[in-house]
Parts: sequence; C-alpha cells; structure tokens
Amino acid sequence: MDYAIEAERGRAPLPPSKRLWGFWEYTWANAALAIATWGFLIGGSLSLVVGVKQGLLAIILGNLLGVLLVGLAVSISAGKYGTEQYTFMRSVFGHNGSRLIYIVAMIFLTVGWLVVLGIMFGRSIDSAISVVAQREPEPSGWHIYVITLLAIAITAFVVAKGPTSIKIFNTIVAPALFVVMGLMIYIFLKDSSVSEILNLPALSHPFDSNAINFMIAVEINIAAGFSWWPYLGNLSRITKNERVAFWPNLIGIGAAASLGEAVGLIGAIKFGSADPTQWMTQTGGFWLSVTVLLFVAFANVTSMANILYTAVVGLRQMFDRILKRFSWEKLVVGFCMVPAIILFVLPGLYDGFMVFLVWTAALYSALTGIMIVDYFILRRSHVALYDLFVEGRASRYYFTGGFNIAAMAAFVVGAVVFTLTFNPYTFEHSVWFRYTTASLLAAVVAGLMYWIASKLFILPRQLGGYSSIPTTSTPAK
Repeated sequence: MDYAIEAERGRAPLPPSKRLWGFWEYTWANAALAIATWGFLIGGSLSLVVGVKQGLLAIILGNLLGVLLVGLAVSISAGKYGTEQYTFMRSVFGHNGSRLIYIVAMIFLTVGWLVVLGIMFGRSIDSAISVVAQREPEPSGWHIYVITLLAIAITAFVVAKGPTSIKIFNTIVAPALFVVMGLMIYIFLKDSSVSEILNLPALSHPFDSNAINFMIAVEINIAAGFSWWPYLGNLSRITKNERVAFWPNLIGIGAAASLGEAVGLIGAIKFGSADPTQWMTQTGGFWLSVTVLLFVAFANVTSMANILYTAVVGLRQMFDRILKRFSWEKLVVGFCMVPAIILFVLPGLYDGFMVFLVWTAALYSALTGIMIVDYFILRRSHVALYDLFVEGRASRYYFTGGFNIAAMAAFVVGAVVFTLTFNPYTFEHSVWFRYTTASLLAAVVAGLMYWIASKLFILPRQLGGYSSIPTTSTPAK
C-alpha cells in the first residue's frame, strides 16, 4: 500500500508533504463536522433552560472556551508531529493507558454519537416524508431504525474510501449548509423583528435563579466544545502545520457550531419544540420544508464520516497486533456493527441526548486538562517520536506496566469533581457551580493534580522521558 494512504489510515507519522488540508480546507472540514443537526439539537435543548438573548451569549462563550481548550490539548501536537491522536497519547497515559482511554472515549462515546446522528438522519427523513404524505411525523416508528441503519451504511461507504472522499464530501456540503442556515434565519425574520426574536423567552425554567439557568446553558455549550476532543487530533494530523491545525477549529468548529445552535435555539422557542426534526416541518412551504429536511438529514453523514474515520484510525493503532491482518474496509464495516447493535439495545439514547452530552464533558474535560499540562508544561512541546511506536518496556513512554498512574488518577479525580459539581442526570449543582462551571473546574483540577503527581512520583523515578528532550523529537519530514 502507498505510504501516504497507510499513514492517512494507520498509525505512521504523516509527513507535511503528504498532508491533505490547508487552512481553508480544514476550516470547511470542521464546519461540515460542526454544523450538522447535533448543533440544532443542542440549541433546541437550550430552549428548555434560557431564552434567545441569554442563549446566544451562552452559545458563543461556551463553544469558544471548549473548542479553544480542546485545540490546545490535541490539535497543536497533531499538526506538529503528524501522529495519530491515540498513538500520541502514549506519551501521556502510557501504552496500555492510552488503549483504555481509547475504549472509553471512542468505543462507548463515539458509538453513542453515531447512533444519535443516525437517528437524527432517520427522523429528518421521516419528517420530510410526513410533509409529502401530509401525515404526522412518526419519530418512534419502526422505519426510523431502518433509515438509521441506512445512514450508518452510507457513512461506512464514504469512510471506506478514505480521507480523500471525506474531503470532497466536506467541501460540497459545508458551504451548502451555511446557505441553509441563512435561509432558516431569513424564514425566522419574515414575520418577526430581530428585537422580537431576541426577547423570546425560554420554553421552561428548571431553576428559579436566572443566573443558574444561564450557567447551565454555558455548561452545556462548554460540554459541546469539549465533545470534539476525540476527533480533532486525528483530523488535525492531516493539516499542513501547527497553525493550520489550531485556528480553523475556532472558525470552523466554534463559529459553525454556534451558528447551528443559534438556529436550533430560535427555531425551538419560536415553534415550541426542542426537536429540530419537528419544527423544521413548519419553517416554510411544501418544497422548502422538504428540501431543508432532506439536506439536513444528509448533512449528518458528514459529521458521522469524520467521527467514524477518527475512530477507525485509532482502532488500528491501538490494537495493531490483533487487527493488522484486516483491511481498512473490513475495519470500517466491523466498527459500524457496534452502533448498529446499540441502536436496538439503547433505543432511548436519542431522547437522553442531554445526559449523554454532559457525561462526555465529564470525561473529556479531565482529559483536556491533563494533556495541556503534559504537552506544554512538563514536555515543553517536545516528544520522542520514535518512542511512541516502540512497544513494551523499551519505550520511554511505557511508564509502569504500560500505565502512567499519575495521569490515570488525575483523570478519575477530574471526572469525579465534575459529577460532584454538576449532576449529569438531574442538573443539580454545587454552590460553586455558578462561578466555576463543572467542565472548567474539572479540567483545572485534573491538570493541577496531574502536575503535582508527576512532580512527586513520576519525574523523580525518571519515568516517561521527561528528563531530557531527545533528538528524535523533531516532526517527520
């Protein structure tokens, strides 16, 4: 197999000359990933907490904070070294520790996202059919499962062709999605002024304090920003350099996600439904509603394709010895069997979307804090590239039994701090929640604990290669 193809799909470092994405290509890829209907769903969920004015502020503030921190944690190192994200994590968690993090972050949570987006695809198609057939939508009908499986199959076909096909898909869909967003905003403004829209109230108020409701909205959006953690590193490794790997995240992910959420928030409050597949049937006439619903449905495939690609790349390198005899196409199809099964095992996953989103933040916020401290403070932006690929005790990143105990402990503590600060199920919160949020506090606590534990237990034992910067730490040419 050609080296570039193997590097794109496997664990080998990708040289800058072989990377596909420049600044605007990566921006479009991010925009296509971020502007899918999960943005509408998050925005719609905000309508249950805050009105439009507070919601828009929470969307911008939360997304920028979350995406900024995740970009620092995973994108800059990926852009510098061209390494697959979970291979690079060996320098933080150890060889076996990175495998464990992969299982938690990708097998469980990524599968959940694929199911949620697949169901969104199915419900959008169902809503379009209901407009044509002049019937009520059937969001829980048996045919939703069939259409969701079709969405997973389409995604598998795109990803099986590799990142080049994803790039083509992104450059077509992302600009068109912005047009759709603009069209929806135009429809909102047809019978309402900007002032009227900004003053639309929340559909409900879960807590008596407006300040708490606002902070919950901010927390949800920081959680949305942190939820990009599993994907941005593996997408960033296909970019030309560190600058290209970092800044398009804020433009593509931050701005596009904010726009999608804003449309979802306004639509939900204006039409009285937090589910975008329901209120989109009311956005315009017959053809407009059908066109928007169909396009939004297939826009989910762009997000699903980017997610699936990063998951399979990580899978290949994490369990290379076991899976090396399987082709890329077989791994893609095999991985897709998991969300296909989960679709039937956990049919309520879509309706429990908010709980799922908050749990992702509980885990990714801690991981983000740890990785920022490790790369920028303890390693001063240098790793031994060769040792990332050396198996066993010969690697300086083997730590203790393949685990960096300091990182694993900090990860657990960070997740616990999050749940003590903000309950993912009930949204009950501590007294300090309104000042710290749960995500930011968990990231800070996990990062601080990791720094202290490393100074006390890891560096004195000369584990992890922190004592010197090796000559092999330069990125591949």
